[in-house]
Amino acid sequence: MGEKSTAFGKDLKSLNILMVEDNGGMRLLLRTMLTTFGITNIRQARDGTDGLIEMQVYDIDLVISDWEMQPMNGRDFITRIRAVGNEPFCFTPIIVLTGHASRSLLTEAFEIGATHLLVKPVTPASLLHRIEWVLADQREFEVAGGIYRQPMLIHETAGMRRRTAAQTTWSLD
Repeated sequence: MGEKSTAFGKDLKSLNILMVEDNGGMRLLLRTMLTTFGITNIRQARDGTDGLIEMQVYDIDLVISDWEMQPMNGRDFITRIRAVGNEPFCFTPIIVLTGHASRSLLTEAFEIGATHLLVKPVTPASLLHRIEWVLADQREFEVAGGIYRQPMLIHETAGMRRRTAAQTTWSLD
């Protein structure tokens, strides 16, 4: 395939970010954190349906999307973005937000094309870490079952965190 994420190698402050989040308080918190990092190009959507419209209208480098929303949840939103035939939008990195991290959610999110995962409550340090990780992410996209995704390995341990040894590895510990 050879395609890398649209945010790969970009400068933090030059990013065009789309937040897809149904909770107004969480949108405000994320926006405040992002502006603190010097990011000023921030779009907002209340659910996946609105997020798809924003993706069509604006040049988006990175999506931060909640997993549980109505009427279109994060799973359906990501699946639509990653669909083969949705180029070039399908190469936009997506950080999934969730308050209910579990091995099954983690596995599903990566299988359908999530680039990274961020567990609520979100801190400025955790958000900045995920964004910087995405900017340095050199994984190429592959086609799997009609969608584009980047390979991600998940290791069996007790809790959840990304191992520092390799960017393509997550562990539950």
